[in-house]
Amino acid sequence: MKTRAFTLIELLVVIAIIAVLMAILMPALNIAREQARGVACSSNQKTLALAYIMYASENDGTVCGGWALHNTVNGVPPWVMPPLDYSAGSIAPMDSGPVTLEQRYNGLREGALYKYVKDVDAYHCPGDNRITRGTSNGMGVEYLIYRSYSLTDYMRATSDSDQKKLFSFKNPSTKMLFVEEIYDGRSGNHNHHGWSYIPGAGTMWDPLGIFHNNACTFSFMDGHAERKKWADKRTIIYCMSRAEAAARGFGKGQLFNPPNVDLEWLDSHYPGNQRLAQ
Repeated sequence: MKTRAFTLIELLVVIAIIAVLMAILMPALNIAREQARGVACSSNQKTLALAYIMYASENDGTVCGGWALHNTVNGVPPWVMPPLDYSAGSIAPMDSGPVTLEQRYNGLREGALYKYVKDVDAYHCPGDNRITRGTSNGMGVEYLIYRSYSLTDYMRATSDSDQKKLFSFKNPSTKMLFVEEIYDGRSGNHNHHGWSYIPGAGTMWDPLGIFHNNACTFSFMDGHAERKKWADKRTIIYCMSRAEAAARGFGKGQLFNPPNVDLEWLDSHYPGNQRLAQ
């Protein structure tokens, strides 16, 4: 009995068909994967926003500190702390230099919101690859940043002039709480302080994380979260590389010319009319 084998031509045709199908399917699979990451990120944002609201509810409307710090300032505990080490039997701050992932987790657990969250995964966007690839400054362990979210500088809440009462804000559904931030500074090993932005200035300061097909997630004072797709390509360039943006004439503190429509959205959703309350 004769058995028929595939000829070389037939095998090549099958391989070519498979390659064509993969070329067709891969973009769709990437989109589906990115959508799943976006859903997970929005869930994280909602979790953090609700934790923030719960903290305020249990403290007569007073919010926790909005900057990542190792200490309580004027009686206000920070929402999250930079990396910490417990190995010596005491808490040792590690706000610069190489740190382990567990030391990063320690800082999250010591924050004022962790008792409402109870999950370090809620602090990390699954699309944020800095934890494996580092930042533009390198791939050393100090640059393998885990936390993807920050509060705005306006919600610092530690100075006498700072806004401290969450429920005093009007239109809470339009006022941002947590932003998706991509820290790229040269000092330290974590997202420093809060997300810095000056509303109405016509420029940007800290970049935002664009981990979802050139979009960013935000959470708001009413507890909801949403995804914002950027309309101006310059916003994306700035968030990907401040150095490249500066070379093109719209770096940190430099006016966008012509004006950037994305800043109109940020201006209208920033919690105050200036970077810090005064």
